[in-house]
Amino acid sequence: MTRRMITRRPWSTACLLGSLAVVAGLSAGAVADTGAPPAAIVAQWRGEYRSETLSDGAQQGTERFILTRHPDGSRSLQMQADLRSRGSLFDVWLHVDADFRPVTAFATYWTAGLQKGSGHFEIEGDALRATSRGPLSGSQSRATAVPARFSLGAHPVSGDGWHTAHYDLAKGGVQTLNLYSVDAGADRSKPVLGTLLPLSVEYLGEETVTVPAGTFRAQRFRLAGLNDLWVHGPDRWVVKSELPRRGIRYVLVTLAREGEAIEQAEQQR
Repeated sequence: MTRRMITRRPWSTACLLGSLAVVAGLSAGAVADTGAPPAAIVAQWRGEYRSETLSDGAQQGTERFILTRHPDGSRSLQMQADLRSRGSLFDVWLHVDADFRPVTAFATYWTAGLQKGSGHFEIEGDALRATSRGPLSGSQSRATAVPARFSLGAHPVSGDGWHTAHYDLAKGGVQTLNLYSVDAGADRSKPVLGTLLPLSVEYLGEETVTVPAGTFRAQRFRLAGLNDLWVHGPDRWVVKSELPRRGIRYVLVTLAREGEAIEQAEQQR
């Protein structure tokens, strides 16, 4: 913020003048609020996960998300993961098209109370352009060729269900998909850039899963032979995630649509 000011005003006065200017600008051509959601929102859900140890259920962290479906069939996810047991905080925004192909993403990572850095990712055609900036890593960029079908892994569990979107259920078995994995590690000298990697995905069938948020019909997948995911519905929410080798489980504890709890009958569809 610049400090070159001809006339200084108290902060409260500046805020009031700014607010009046906004109101005046809106009143000139504003449409009355009808209570309906913005045209860009077809449907929207808010949820929260609890991460806990498999051995005794001790809480390890929380994660909150907002998933929005847009009129063109694309979806966006806002995610904040508090990994308190590791002293980390992840803030991520991800937008995918109607076929779950990434379009753009932004991520900021903190570790041990210090910022690792931020990364911005734009996908156009077969090119993914990434730009990172961090206190220790500085400014760096990288271009990566990406296939027609791939997913972007920024590490909050909210988006992990999207890694299964390109799995061919008719074919079955273990399939190798493509994952662009962003570096969210604790080494602050490394930039927030990513690498295209193969990801093995196996479908284990459909199951009924009960978690604090309700009871869901879900598809169970195994990622990289290590991570079991229970994925629900066309927006591919993760209902539950288990990582036995790390001794960690994530469970969906709340889920609401446009501010109101989703009814049990809808959850089971």
